[in-house]
Amino acid sequence: MTRIFLSALLIGGLASGANAQHKGCSTVETGGNKIKVDFHKNDSDSTKSRGLADNYFLWDLGTTIKVKFLTGSPELQNKIFNIAKEWEKYANIKFALVKSGDADIRVRIGSGNGHDSYIGTVCKQIDKYDETMNLDSADINGDPKFLKSVTLHEFGHAIGLLHEHSSPISGINWDKEKLYKEYAKMGWSKEDVDYQVFFTYNKSYTNGTKYDNKSIMHYPIMPGETTDNYVIDWNYSLSPGDIEIIKALYPMKGKRKNEVTRVTMQNFGGIVMQGNEKKGGISLFPSFDLKTGGKGGPVKMVFKFYDEEGYGFQDEDGKYQENGTVATLRTVNLPANKQIKYNQGGKKDFEFFLPLDQIPSDALSQNMIVTFKIVYQTNEGEQKNLYVSQPLQFRYAKK
Repeated sequence: MTRIFLSALLIGGLASGANAQHKGCSTVETGGNKIKVDFHKNDSDSTKSRGLADNYFLWDLGTTIKVKFLTGSPELQNKIFNIAKEWEKYANIKFALVKSGDADIRVRIGSGNGHDSYIGTVCKQIDKYDETMNLDSADINGDPKFLKSVTLHEFGHAIGLLHEHSSPISGINWDKEKLYKEYAKMGWSKEDVDYQVFFTYNKSYTNGTKYDNKSIMHYPIMPGETTDNYVIDWNYSLSPGDIEIIKALYPMKGKRKNEVTRVTMQNFGGIVMQGNEKKGGISLFPSFDLKTGGKGGPVKMVFKFYDEEGYGFQDEDGKYQENGTVATLRTVNLPANKQIKYNQGGKKDFEFFLPLDQIPSDALSQNMIVTFKIVYQTNEGEQKNLYVSQPLQFRYAKK
């Protein structure tokens, strides 16, 4: 049975650690728009042009990305920010340090909280008071080389890069049974390890590049973690492949290659939900602006329904559902590079509808939960969540 967890719908970082002196990055990169990542290592390779990125969450070319530190000494904050700015040498973006007001990347420095970051523009879906990146002060204080390595890695995630060990062409022969046991000591389930360590992406995420075991985005691979003694130590600087891929993703001149459908949710004003006896169901009117980037294309906008404990209502007839959970959806063909308004200024010009017979009768007298998301189907058939709302609680009221 599908269940959502109110405090963790978009946040999926795990308290991870590499089997080494330093902790690993714990960014989760796939599924449900939790896109926090882990930290990796690198060996030798002489191939040209490489890298792994999620093009659906890249920033627009020329964007100034605001960075704010929520904690940490001014000295450490400045060190981290100056290291992060190395990405600017090769990417058509800028980082701007802000001390107050809204920010895109919000960094929390704390002891024992691990290292992680949301991927690219996913940070814009996170509550403005919450951190979008964690850096572990206990792990980075007193080690300038590792501070640089962690900072470049996490800010690499923040501009859209993924873990290089997850490349579909990496060919890493993990000793899975051994790693299941090792990660279990840190509280990871078998599914966690499969998801975080052994998962590989579709080839489209490589952007046509080759596997780069020197990448700043690669997991460290310690002795004994593979069946063929493949080992990759910590990497402390950007590789030629990192520079090559970031130049391709954020070109200084011209347009980005491999563009995809990208969206940014703005001015989300909530959802008006009305019971309608005449129609025999629930009408939903989400209010928001949608900024599109990259290429236009068809997306599904989906409302999914859950009981007050977060368990999805199970579909019975296949008429209103997504993956077996009761849902109502609309398919919308989005234009490229436009700003589109839905149900703004008191208007109700974009309606979703769900018949009451899709919801268990006893649930109508209780609190229910609804989530809203925008989904794009890739050429490989992947259902890509471009936006996922926080869960919203409501109670059915006749009108």
